[in-house]
Amino acid sequence: MDWGKALRAFRARTGINQQSLAEQLGISQPQVSRFEAGTATPRQTVISAIRALIERPDNRSLIDGLMTAIQFSPHVVCLVQQARDNVRYVALSRGFREHPQFRKIEVGQTVRKEASRDGERLLLRAIGSGVFAGEVTAIDAVWTAEVDHQTNHWQGIMTPIRSSDGGWYLHCAMKQLGPEAYSATLARRDGPMVLHTLR
Repeated sequence: MDWGKALRAFRARTGINQQSLAEQLGISQPQVSRFEAGTATPRQTVISAIRALIERPDNRSLIDGLMTAIQFSPHVVCLVQQARDNVRYVALSRGFREHPQFRKIEVGQTVRKEASRDGERLLLRAIGSGVFAGEVTAIDAVWTAEVDHQTNHWQGIMTPIRSSDGGWYLHCAMKQLGPEAYSATLARRDGPMVLHTLR
């Protein structure tokens, strides 16, 4: 872990200064300054104190809390982050990991590698929509994917979320549709993807 970055993010999130952080960790303010600047590395006892402080529920970031909520969810949910012309999985729900279509997917893996042709087209369109730049408030998409000669129909709501360090994530909540529900949903719209914006 980049302890300097973690400490700076923690201070930005909580609004405390280096002196207050040093007191909470039982070290000096100059030590905190050196850790944040990357000119010193904390000892194991200090690392344990930093972890304990950062991971306390009342000190966790929104993204950390969201990732935990996703990991324990029985629904098909994931959190992704842009990686150039692709996105990578950052968090996967229990329901996502247990679904037969997604069992081979792991955190850190890129999406396009495993996406269906339909899913890849939607992914590229989503990236180009500005969803990772704050220009889109939500995407409602439907798509199909064939796995082991079985066609699955999906609807997903993708919501962009900005972290305290300025990075963008996309929260994807999905549900499987039967063929009739998929056709009916697709018939009610102009295309497979509906973009919601503030404009």
